[in-house]
Amino acid sequence: MNEDLLQQLIIDTVKTHPGKKFRRRELYNYLKIKKLNYGEFKLMLDRLEQSGELERMKGRKYVTPDKGGILSGVFYASRSGGGSVRLPDGEKVIIRRGGINSAMSGDTVQVKILRKKGFGSSQMAEVLKIVERSKQPLIGVFKQFGNTSFVVPQGDRFTRNLFVNDSHGLDIKDGDLVVCTVEIPSTVHSHPVCSITEVLGDPDAPGVDVLALARRYELPVAFPGEVIGESERVSADLTPDIIAQRRDIRDTVTFTIDPEDAKDFDDAISISHLSGGRFELGVHIADVSHYVTPESAMDREARERGMSCYLVDRVIPMLPERLSNDLCSLKPGEDRLTKSIFVLIDGTGTVVKREIANTVINSSMRLTYQQVQAWLDSDRSDGGGDIPPGVGESLRVLSDLTDILIERRNERGSIDLEIPEAKVILDDRNRPVDIVKRGRLKSHRMVEEAMLIANIVTAETLAGIHAPFLYRIHDRPDEKAMETYSEIVHSLGYNFNPAKSQDQRYIQQFLTSLSDTAHEQTLNMLLLRSMKKAGYSPRNIGHFGLGLETYSHFTSPIRRYPDIIVHRQLDRYTGTRKENLPDHELVYYESLGEHLTRREIVIDSAERDSIRMKTAEFMRQYVGEEFTGTITGIIPIGMFVELDQFFVEGLIHVSNLDDDYYEIDRTGIMMVGRRTGKRYTIGDRLNVIVLSAVKERGEVNFMPVAPVRRRKK
Repeated sequence: MNEDLLQQLIIDTVKTHPGKKFRRRELYNYLKIKKLNYGEFKLMLDRLEQSGELERMKGRKYVTPDKGGILSGVFYASRSGGGSVRLPDGEKVIIRRGGINSAMSGDTVQVKILRKKGFGSSQMAEVLKIVERSKQPLIGVFKQFGNTSFVVPQGDRFTRNLFVNDSHGLDIKDGDLVVCTVEIPSTVHSHPVCSITEVLGDPDAPGVDVLALARRYELPVAFPGEVIGESERVSADLTPDIIAQRRDIRDTVTFTIDPEDAKDFDDAISISHLSGGRFELGVHIADVSHYVTPESAMDREARERGMSCYLVDRVIPMLPERLSNDLCSLKPGEDRLTKSIFVLIDGTGTVVKREIANTVINSSMRLTYQQVQAWLDSDRSDGGGDIPPGVGESLRVLSDLTDILIERRNERGSIDLEIPEAKVILDDRNRPVDIVKRGRLKSHRMVEEAMLIANIVTAETLAGIHAPFLYRIHDRPDEKAMETYSEIVHSLGYNFNPAKSQDQRYIQQFLTSLSDTAHEQTLNMLLLRSMKKAGYSPRNIGHFGLGLETYSHFTSPIRRYPDIIVHRQLDRYTGTRKENLPDHELVYYESLGEHLTRREIVIDSAERDSIRMKTAEFMRQYVGEEFTGTITGIIPIGMFVELDQFFVEGLIHVSNLDDDYYEIDRTGIMMVGRRTGKRYTIGDRLNVIVLSAVKERGEVNFMPVAPVRRRKK
């Protein structure tokens, strides 16, 4: 009997005994295959397990897998010791602490879906096996006790300390941050170990913490010499021939509005009010594609990076500084090459005419969001103080147009989620001195609406001529996720109809009804988590969140590679610069879209971890002190509390609720004591003591003191 027939016999035998779990030796004896020794039989079982034909349970018991309940995806660890697995379709399944099977963040795993549903929209599952280990390095703190050394991992990728198997003779001091690879022993009961490959140094030394983040997420901090050399050879001269090929609008009043600490300015605005209540809006974007040619060293590096990463104390740019901070930065008083969108908008906010052109501009003024907001809030009859009359008149017109565009967005059902962000204030040594809530001002909305118009016009133009490019897509929410969200909403005393959740207008009306309520922030965040993530694809499915059928990214080519692709396609299909521009097949853009979506997920995670790390560093000085806060979230292992004094959120672990045994209730909005029935509910106010702040993991932990005011039922 050949090997294929033997394998089929084993599979058929297990299949014909549904519900029975065969031990390895038991199955061997049952088959009575004399020509197959036990050692060969074990190897055959291993191959069948790896191929997914058999499933190995605890105690080396074998069954045929339920194909409908076994899926593959990428595992991400959580603070609880468990984690989640993101499936290829973007959905998540929850893995409890006892079901991770030595998986680490980034591993591709095979999971078995369990019948029990977890809190929220996600199903519960357990990891059956590791399909492929992540090659992502692990960052941790080196500890030495006598002859024993181990690494305390940073972040959530691995939640247990790792003994050091090999340090490669590196000079390591106790407490140093190190880079290591994880090694999983072949025996099931052996603890994973690590091998140290790089020493980063004292974690409290300036810049080391950021370097560690970059290593953890494999973010390339330095540019290769070839890329730097190529950028230095780019000519800064704007010759008469170059300018002659463009529309010269250097005499037009244009301005940039950016954060106070911005280093690059890649978008400028011009605007005027015409007769009949019409507006002429110009959005002028740095023409990066003029300098970054296809398949050049800079292009290949930018494509691999995907986009810039904005950490708390620095930027890891997509392009070398000579381009991002100089040639492609729309500095005031400097001639710069741009791609411009000119739109004529009527009094209802409808675009009635559009034009795209390669231009050259000279920005009139560099403004900040705070500066513009102060001007908007002041009595502008004096001309605006440090803002000259010409720019001031443009700001007034832009403010009026913004009001019209926001009203139009609301009419079409664009979802406007108010999710506050943390801003970490640093001193001159990059040490955190405050954590504040980043406000969203009218000045922010003025820029947002102008950029939104430019992105829409670009996408509609390219789509209208069937040019291949990368759409910015956002799929409709999952109906089950919306049903679960509805249950939570009802538990908190509000009404949300999941049957209407495919209508953006209904969702936005619901969000508006939450304004200034105790649960506005919590329910906004839960809704965001219940919706699917946006991404990039050459296949258009629309953008649900914005309520748009066609949308792209065009306005930030300094920091996003998809925008460069859009710029090139505009040149190829609508402009005069068509030479040396590739015309790829759709499969190229599909692969590129998947890569850039993955890069966006990685960079978003690094940016969040950067804030968490600095927040924990800031809170270390307050360990043992008491604060007042609000419960903003409930998970099976505890409650999240946001402080009043600082924009800081920390966890009260259930183990620190020592007056009873607390469990999350069915609705997921409260912790209930099993013996006393005492409840902690989202929205409750209470006093907490800072129990610990672990910079290495970006964790802040609280313990309750006493309730301040219970939420009214």
